[in-house]
Amino acid sequence: MNEPHELAIAGYLAVAAGIPHPWRATQYRIDEVAAMVHVWITRQPQANVKKKRSWFGLLTAVQAIAEAPVNGPEMQWRHLNCMNFTCQIHTLDVLDERHFDLPWFGQPGLPFSNRLSRQVFACLKEGLEIPAICDIHNIPFADLWKFKHALDNGQVKFEYTASHKTDTAAAGPDAHLSSAGSGNVPDVKDPVWERLITGELNIHIKTLSLQLILTKLRQQVSLQQNDEVKQLKLRELHRYVERNQRSLEYELNQFRKISQSEYA
Repeated sequence: MNEPHELAIAGYLAVAAGIPHPWRATQYRIDEVAAMVHVWITRQPQANVKKKRSWFGLLTAVQAIAEAPVNGPEMQWRHLNCMNFTCQIHTLDVLDERHFDLPWFGQPGLPFSNRLSRQVFACLKEGLEIPAICDIHNIPFADLWKFKHALDNGQVKFEYTASHKTDTAAAGPDAHLSSAGSGNVPDVKDPVWERLITGELNIHIKTLSLQLILTKLRQQVSLQQNDEVKQLKLRELHRYVERNQRSLEYELNQFRKISQSEYA
């Protein structure tokens, strides 16, 4: 892609994707059928064009010979959508470990850029179902499942936005008692859930499915020591208990007693 107007379009697409200098776009491809924009970027400097005066006094453009770029295997990640088009970022550059933390790149082997990963994680944390997240971000189910599997196994290493502590302390004991008393299941902000998910609190469990999911969630929290991941997992546990409260009455009685005793 040597035509100036083609390079200009590629540059505009890189700007729209939030990719700053010294990174630049070298080429692009628009797939109108799939409604997808592909942008290839590099940090290699562009060859300079110098003007040289000829024998007859005329100025002619001479392109300086640049060093051949060192290319590695092509890597790509789904980035944020660009209007009605999805956006795929490609690079042939040999990347250092620090480059994988850039917003427009992602972790090796994962499908999403770090910026899109944060948005997907926020949706998971709010309790959205996987089909809804796929619809919102226009991402394939298989890619989201791959991301969630990596997240559950501590393989997602981007920095999360610092979580605000739940306002349980500020709300005082009455807030917990009212939330616990308003239904069979204690409120998601009740400290009992965090104590369960971290293993600080152990109760007598008769229901095998609860024992299995609690063991799995505790293992996932231990793999990734992060407040945001912990909040995600305790919400997952809370949703499970809410949906299955009829079969978990024995365990729920213990939850309520512990919750009420702490704020008695």
